[in-house]
Amino acid sequence: MDELEFTSLDTLEKELILSRNEALYLSDNVTLMIERDHDETILIGSMRNVAPTAPLPVPIEIIEKLGMAILYTTDSDNEGKDYIGMFDINELYLLREIAQSFVKINNEYVGYNLSRKIYTAILQDRYEQDKILNNLLTSDEPLNKTLEEFPNKP
Repeated sequence: MDELEFTSLDTLEKELILSRNEALYLSDNVTLMIERDHDETILIGSMRNVAPTAPLPVPIEIIEKLGMAILYTTDSDNEGKDYIGMFDINELYLLREIAQSFVKINNEYVGYNLSRKIYTAILQDRYEQDKILNNLLTSDEPLNKTLEEFPNKP
């Protein structure tokens, strides 16, 4: 019998496009997560003291991705260009914890934009499927006519 393959959420990568302000905001609100072994117990801490308003501890991979975004968006050769990065689902959920919709930097609604972008990366496929299903269920048109719109779908 063939072994079944499953896609793990943490290996599924999604594209996240970041502006300069978004990359800087995210970087300012994370701190490096440090894992220590202590008598066979893993302790997780951070480089900075974590207080209620302090940054979110994240793995070094996220710090590096945000660093690349900052280097790209602040490079004079890329002026005005956004950074396109790949983040796995777990990383996106961590970044979601930081994206507060009311945050505005240099007249850019950074928090709102990040929330939209992160949720789009995580949930866009499911949202589109639900939207199509809802349109099918609420449509007054006959089902055959609606199915003609999707000729390559089973």
